[in-house]
Amino acid sequence: MAKNPLEEAEALYKRRQWSYLISLLEPLSAVYRDTARFSVLLGSAYLHKEDTGGAYSCFRRAQSLDFRDADAALGLAAVYIRRGDTDKAVQLYIDLLERYPGNRKARRGLDCVRKAAGGEGAFPNKLLRRLYPEPRARRGVVAIAFAATAVVVVGIALFPVLRRGLSESMPRRDGVSDITLSAEESASPVGSGGGFDIVLTEKEALATFDNAKRLFSAYRDEAALVELNRLLTSNATRQVKAKAEALSRYVREPSFLSMPDRFDYSAVAAEPRLYEGVGIIWKGLPANVETHADPEASTVFDLLIGYHDKKRLEGIIQVRAGFESRLTPDRPVEVLARVRNVSGEGFYLECLAIHEE
Repeated sequence: MAKNPLEEAEALYKRRQWSYLISLLEPLSAVYRDTARFSVLLGSAYLHKEDTGGAYSCFRRAQSLDFRDADAALGLAAVYIRRGDTDKAVQLYIDLLERYPGNRKARRGLDCVRKAAGGEGAFPNKLLRRLYPEPRARRGVVAIAFAATAVVVVGIALFPVLRRGLSESMPRRDGVSDITLSAEESASPVGSGGGFDIVLTEKEALATFDNAKRLFSAYRDEAALVELNRLLTSNATRQVKAKAEALSRYVREPSFLSMPDRFDYSAVAAEPRLYEGVGIIWKGLPANVETHADPEASTVFDLLIGYHDKKRLEGIIQVRAGFESRLTPDRPVEVLARVRNVSGEGFYLECLAIHEE
């Protein structure tokens, strides 16, 4: 007999009794809201019942509680594929394979997305279900330790090869490559009309545009967005800025799992407009935590950046989260957020997820 609801839920999960699993867990949401495994189990049940909205909320919640959870990432990737947002699914699979080189579902998912992007057909429902998280197998402690050690050793030895393989298997971002400057726009990319903060030469404007596209193609979206913001706040012509705006629509949602380009507080504070909408991951201590009825700012607090070890304070910035978060005083947090500018008032952070350490 199961000792607690989560053990009973695990048993239902292994028997694939999704309706019973949902009936068991939904009433317990308030009790287990801070348990990542609870969110993964409920999200998986929703996913199998094709409730992608419920699954998305659960897997995002699980990631905010434990961004290393492979099942949460697999479930979220499957949701993105169901929604047709394969770019986000690809990034999650790549992140998983870099962290867990032996994850076969991530490898299979990446291969399936690549084939679909290459015109080999859409995702059959049966194939997509093979990418869902699976019940955890029971193994002996020795077997687990041996397997974990083997994965780490092989992962370290093969990491350069794996990295090259991932780059080669990533689908092209065709929408990005299709946005180009016309001959006329390239001949005269800057002007003197309108207001601007940055002055670029013609050569610099063209190089900035090309660099943004190159960064997008390398899936370095945050760095690409900085380059686009450089154009948008510069003396570039209206036509060039319109192309920059079009490129910015391809920016993917930031992820805890992987962010190749991380910008610190000092860089953002010096030129906040350059980092509008850019994803950041900052550590610190929360202070002055407040909850509101506003759906766009349910939880508001000040983040004491760099003060997680109580040795050095880099700065203080307001964080606004569109979800309720019960933060523990004096407990360090890692915040995933976007930079948002306020006219004449500096900037704040639009929180996407919080990881308590």
